[in-house]
Amino acid sequence: TTLFRSFENFKNWIEMGDEVEFTYKGKRYSVTYFVNDSKQEGISFCEFYKEPVEFYKAEDFMNNAKIENELLKNIWDKVVDISVF
Repeated sequence: TTLFRSFENFKNWIEMGDEVEFTYKGKRYSVTYFVNDSKQEGISFCEFYKEPVEFYKAEDFMNNAKIENELLKNIWDKVVDISVF
């Protein structure tokens, strides 16, 4: 449904700590969580099996995560196969 796909829903999932996988232009991406050696929690974002980009604040991730130099928030309406865990 369109509501399920909204960027606002995506923001809520991230803020609640849900892990999200989706497809964009035929490539799979994931949003997961980690704790670094200093016990800082963060968000890891990457194309499957590629080097992740790490963010330490949900707001920073939501405003700055990119795929192919396009902000995720600007292309979210084009992602498909969304799974939330």
